[in-house]
Amino acid sequence: MKLIYLGNSFSIVWYIRRHKIVRRSYDKDQDTFRHYFLLVPCFLLVLFINERFTFKEVMWTFSLYLDAIAILPQLVLLQRTRNIDNLTGQYVFLLGLREKVSGRVQIM
Repeated sequence: MKLIYLGNSFSIVWYIRRHKIVRRSYDKDQDTFRHYFLLVPCFLLVLFINERFTFKEVMWTFSLYLDAIAILPQLVLLQRTRNIDNLTGQYVFLLGLREKVSGRVQIM
């Protein structure tokens, strides 16, 4: 299951970076979100809140924290551009829904 998830993630990144039509739609001037404002607090939080202080556990917890807030740069960009087409709106909605379902599975 993890391999499918990783394969999907890499294919999405490749599609965004290399596909001719999708690559032209990227506007670097609008994408000014400072991602390190998300990385540093997640890393500091994982140092204090984890089950065991092993490398595997710390990295897994860091990925959970980062995954929970990964939608923020997209929401900021959508709010800034005010250009939300149907596909983008559905993608952001499903990404948020996936986080909600994933959170419920982690609790169980």
